[in-house]
Amino acid sequence: MKISVDRVISRLEEIYECGRQADGTHARVAYSPEDQRGRKVFADYFGSLGIPVRQDEAGNLIAYIEGEEELPSILIGSHLDTVIDGGKYDGALGCVAGLEVAETLKRAGRKLRHPLEVVVFTDEEGIRFGNGMFGSAAFCQVPMEELSEEDMDIYGRTRGEVLKEYGVVLKDAIRAERMPETVHCMLELHVEQGKILEDHQKPLGVVSSIAGVRRYEVTLTGEANHSGSTQMRHRKDALVGAAGLISSLPGIVREHGNEFSVATVGYIQAWPNAVNVIPGMCRFQLEIRDQEESVMDRLESLIHDRLEENCRKEGLDFSMRLYDAHVPGNMNAELKETIQSVCEAGQIDYEILPSGAFHDSLLLCGRFPTGMIFIPSIGGISHSPMEKSGREDIERGCQVLLDTVLRLDKKEGQIS
Repeated sequence: MKISVDRVISRLEEIYECGRQADGTHARVAYSPEDQRGRKVFADYFGSLGIPVRQDEAGNLIAYIEGEEELPSILIGSHLDTVIDGGKYDGALGCVAGLEVAETLKRAGRKLRHPLEVVVFTDEEGIRFGNGMFGSAAFCQVPMEELSEEDMDIYGRTRGEVLKEYGVVLKDAIRAERMPETVHCMLELHVEQGKILEDHQKPLGVVSSIAGVRRYEVTLTGEANHSGSTQMRHRKDALVGAAGLISSLPGIVREHGNEFSVATVGYIQAWPNAVNVIPGMCRFQLEIRDQEESVMDRLESLIHDRLEENCRKEGLDFSMRLYDAHVPGNMNAELKETIQSVCEAGQIDYEILPSGAFHDSLLLCGRFPTGMIFIPSIGGISHSPMEKSGREDIERGCQVLLDTVLRLDKKEGQIS
């Protein structure tokens, strides 16, 4: 059985156009009308095949295809929501690939032993409220107590009213829980969102793990003063203290992290934010990612010590508060081996590699046997309208996904 890459690409294009904005950019930010439009188009594809689709209590869309036997389901899933002015492939490829597997089987008259379910997880990106993977968290019963209906999104609307328009009630989201015994395995196809495969000239990646993350809010407090009359030796410049720490991050990570360790400051504010006033306060958000918690522990400690040293030199006070964290996630060894054997049977060169980016599989792998397949991202670009993957790579990834499903369907008993 062969998948149809023409169908896949056509559907990726149609879903992408659901997010077209008045200014020519594209976005399907979670819960937005554009997101809902994309989800309807996706559900209608299944409707045309006579495959039922339901929305669970967390807003996840689930297409269900019966199996020949009463067995746990094989799940294929990803997300359809995007960042602002995102690309065509991030998340959407995994959803459309699941659809293509289902349609290829149906057109061939092939019924699996296991039920097959294709899942679109709600709000993976977390753009609206700053908390991603909402749907997969509910699916896996990851604690959500910190979420409130009164949380405000980037548009000034509450979580409660936004979810209501989506047909979701926050307190009911826990009812989306999926019990482990009902799932044979979970598979996600995704674009790499990096350059490892391209640099190593590998057409496919078998994901070994997904990095954990820790996010901190760092506040430095000094003294606001006149920029012209305050000599340099008398200043307590909070922004200078922040800059010293931020500029030291690459060196700390290179020396004390590993090949895939990263630390980033992508958000920063200074007060009073005036050209002729020395900043009396600076606040920024720091993110650390790695595949090992021990490495994140080490980097956190070293960064804290460097911050303390810089602030002492500049006469500043500081606080460093952890506000978000996810532990690293390892993909299931048996699923990795199955994907590798499919590649070897098809004489497809592959690379075993970790993912530095988040995916719903980060949460799913803690509850179900989970495997991920990567295809190359041209130039390593993602979260951008310049995001691109080649036609042959898309076809290869979808075919490996189908062939992996067929192998796993034959497996007796639980996946260890």
